[in-house]
Amino acid sequence: MSRLLVLAGAGLVAVARTQEQARAGLDRRPTLDHVRDTLMSWDAAWYQRIVDDGYPRSVPADVTFYMEEARAAFFPGFPYLARVVDVVIPGGSSVAMLVLNLVLGWVAVWACGHLARQLWGVEVATAAMVVVAIFPGSFVLSMGYSEALMLSLAAGCLVMLIRERWVWAGVLGLVATATRPNAIALALAALAMMWCVRHDAARRWRALATTAVIAAGFVATQWLIGWRAGEAGVWFRVQREAWDEGLSLGVSTARFIAEFIVDPLASPTRALTAASVIHVAGGVWAMWRTRTHPVVTAYTLGVVALMLSPATVTARPRFVLVAIGVLIAPVAWWLQNPQVAVRYRRSVELVAVGTLAAGLTASMAVYGLEGAIP
Repeated sequence: MSRLLVLAGAGLVAVARTQEQARAGLDRRPTLDHVRDTLMSWDAAWYQRIVDDGYPRSVPADVTFYMEEARAAFFPGFPYLARVVDVVIPGGSSVAMLVLNLVLGWVAVWACGHLARQLWGVEVATAAMVVVAIFPGSFVLSMGYSEALMLSLAAGCLVMLIRERWVWAGVLGLVATATRPNAIALALAALAMMWCVRHDAARRWRALATTAVIAAGFVATQWLIGWRAGEAGVWFRVQREAWDEGLSLGVSTARFIAEFIVDPLASPTRALTAASVIHVAGGVWAMWRTRTHPVVTAYTLGVVALMLSPATVTARPRFVLVAIGVLIAPVAWWLQNPQVAVRYRRSVELVAVGTLAAGLTASMAVYGLEGAIP
């Protein structure tokens, strides 16, 4: 059902694009072509370039967003896996990426549910999977983005850390940190586990080793991109020059929220930033109230810190999606602490589900129409 909501949003974009073509006197393209283009827009287009052409052999000085070499700003985990799928199934790289994420999206939702079950039981796990599936940021699970792969690996890594399955935690974390830069927060989770077992020297050393393995994925990714381009640290330069990215330590986020408060209807991007921060604040409160496991708390706070720190692209629904704790902890709090009378609880739940579902469709439509930066 959640994927149908995403398709509904993409369908709205397709209708708008078709009408634009008609007004311009152009031949109308098939609706499915518009839907595919919507799902392969924004960062998906850059990942597709890596699938098709690999990483650049060199990156010119003062590289810009309009240059092909700007694809060096993206991590290899997802596009390299999509390249394998592209060999197996017909239809080209775009089909391979979308089919891959159709599967990975299901795995991500299941993995988050498995984590919730590990912490709070079956009832919370079932509700948590619904929330993750229809959360507005989950539109990226149907696009050619890397969040589906990262979320699957991150949730699995957290489960393995809690179970003290050190080898599996290290392997999953290592691959995750080669998928997206914010997956480095898994190293914080491993450090938190090191604190949890601080009274046992052998377990403490295993946790420390796991932390090093997880961080190695990020280091290896920097080496790979730099080796291909013949320039160490090229990823950081491309982020700075082509994407105008830097650290504001939350100043940009605060400014965006202030601008939203002054004029709520001026910018969808500012509105999404404010909504994301509000959800994160509520989720962090719920983690505190439910005494969420330190491993999940450390990872979530790490992702949140990395989300709020950049100077340009700050809080967004898709970044909140991978901050697993702020999604599943509110569910646990709601089910374990019945603060609302029974006769009203179902109504509250239906309103929450309806709001998330509407937000999912609207997010896909807004991003597809390029009304906001995803």
